[in-house]
Amino acid sequence: MTLGLFLYFIALCAQILAAFYAISLFLKSHSYRFVCGFFALGLVLMMGRRISPMLYGLNKESINIVDAWLSIPISISLLLGMIYFKKLLFELEVKNTALEEISKKDSLTPALNHSTTMVRAELEVKRSFRSQKCIAFLMLDIDHFKLVNDTYGHPIGDQVLINLAHVCKEELREIDIFGRVGGEEFLIALPETPESKAIDVANRLRIAVAQRALATVGDKSIFITVSIGIAIFYPQGDQYLDSSTVIRKYYNLCDSAMYHAKQAGRNQVYCEPNSPSA
Repeated sequence: MTLGLFLYFIALCAQILAAFYAISLFLKSHSYRFVCGFFALGLVLMMGRRISPMLYGLNKESINIVDAWLSIPISISLLLGMIYFKKLLFELEVKNTALEEISKKDSLTPALNHSTTMVRAELEVKRSFRSQKCIAFLMLDIDHFKLVNDTYGHPIGDQVLINLAHVCKEELREIDIFGRVGGEEFLIALPETPESKAIDVANRLRIAVAQRALATVGDKSIFITVSIGIAIFYPQGDQYLDSSTVIRKYYNLCDSAMYHAKQAGRNQVYCEPNSPSA
């Protein structure tokens, strides 16, 4: 009787630990929460298979000693399974997170890809409607980039794009959105940034790019310049538009402003004067 109670007690402790692992996974996991929830529920219910014979034994009723012995390897197997399942699950979630981050990035540069840039920008517009704070949209385009590709080849052109993106990210804040939306075009969204500060940021980007050698061919360093167009979104002026319409409108406005900068001689910053004001 005492041996049977002891065996069931050991098995119960193992199953409690297994249930604890399952419950912690349910609370921490995101992608596999329902699976972990069913595991936790099943393990908690199975604890009754260990508690009930112990109650019978405490009431001086007979205990099936074979079942008591079998409960040990069963419960330990469940515990070890949950330990390794927890390890596997966290490894999968780390890999899934990494893959999700990779899927948001541009295939060449460290900038966001086109679709992620648009989604992030639209979310920022929605936040702007709530906070009533403006957003500066900047369109950055490399001057005479075709000449770089034609003269040095596309691999060097790719290196220029990669290093340009690194330079820009160094100059921008963590909250700023920076994405590649064309071959050599990059869209930047600066939350809570009025016109004067947006012009300062654009000029800082323009100067930083112009001063940095973005590729080297032999002993020759390759320098480029960029043209930047700016359009300022004020939620008070476009309060009747939905966020997707705002994105399309200001994408076109800052793109148009960028072409004005090109026409003004390149290596310029131009702010769209038709942006709504507060």
